[in-house]
Amino acid sequence: MPSSTSNSEHENSAVRYREIPTQPWVNATFVAALIVVAAIIAWEALARSMHHIPGTYQSGFKEMWAEERKKLDAPNDIRIVITGSSRILWATDLDIMQQQFGTRPIQLALPGTSPAIFVEDVVNNTDFDGLVLVGITPFLVNWIGPGYFGGPALDFYKEPSPSDISGFYLHDFLSEYLAFLDEAFSLPELKDHYIQLPQREGAKVLNQQGWKLGDVFADRQTDMWPPVEQVGSFDNQQVINFWTRGIDLDKPVPEEKRQEMNQGLIDFFRPLVEKQRQKGGDIVFIRMPSSGDYLRKELLNDYTEKFWKPVMSELNAPYLDSFDHPELSTDLEIPEWSHLSRQSQDDWSERVPAHIERVYQTVREKPLKTIIGPDRKKDDTL
Repeated sequence: MPSSTSNSEHENSAVRYREIPTQPWVNATFVAALIVVAAIIAWEALARSMHHIPGTYQSGFKEMWAEERKKLDAPNDIRIVITGSSRILWATDLDIMQQQFGTRPIQLALPGTSPAIFVEDVVNNTDFDGLVLVGITPFLVNWIGPGYFGGPALDFYKEPSPSDISGFYLHDFLSEYLAFLDEAFSLPELKDHYIQLPQREGAKVLNQQGWKLGDVFADRQTDMWPPVEQVGSFDNQQVINFWTRGIDLDKPVPEEKRQEMNQGLIDFFRPLVEKQRQKGGDIVFIRMPSSGDYLRKELLNDYTEKFWKPVMSELNAPYLDSFDHPELSTDLEIPEWSHLSRQSQDDWSERVPAHIERVYQTVREKPLKTIIGPDRKKDDTL
């Protein structure tokens, strides 16, 4: 007969299981899916009500730049490459430029970045023997370095990680259909931009951070965001607030500093102009238009006489000053002082090719089509 002690040990060693009541898991999954779908629809509706649209690519600053740059590494019929900062990026309608020039440019301009490193890359690291258009944004052009986005763009072009590549393609595929994937519609951006809170000393200043300025489409076609086009609107004013912090209207650039900046540009670009011509192509510089306090800053520093003309005269390259032609500058809409509206982008793109052809003919004494047309040939006049 077993002892009471052995019975107790046997009972304690038994594994006990809690019976889980049968649940309607299929129904629960269906309800959860409905909630998720409803939430996505609501979030998408809110994004579109705020003028965010599907079909745009918010990876235009780095990943899409790298995709365009790769086109120069494969056999191609590219005859025009656009470089520069955000002003020429927002000024260029690629479809219209293609109609005017008879060949489609590729867009390699980047915001907040001097064209220097990209011109150097195209001239020194590719076989491209066509026309390089260099959009000049005063003073920003003097940053002969990677700027805000140049370094990451070149890094992504040269050595993208597997996660970078997969994330890029997945994000841009979904962006074709979903407006809420716009990076300017992320929760941190919405919080920073639209929540009105009392300002505390030492705290981050809301409503003065970087603002959405445009939408990026295929081939890096970049258009101004409609809310920013409305002069005096909330979004327009926030962009202007962001620019204002970097504009000094109290004093001009000292003479010694100006000469240093000018010489740096001359020393950097002159050998690139010569090399591109030896390859059979050429480089044309275009000073981009501005308005408001940006234009006042250029006038304060007498940019035309003290910066633009001295540098251009030393580069031995065709150049176009938009301010010499009202139809390329003062006649256009520049809602937030620095970039063209969507309609003015069309107007500028329709008008500027004829001016480029004219200045090229004047300086080189031959038609532009000799380097971008089908009958082009190497320049032996150097």
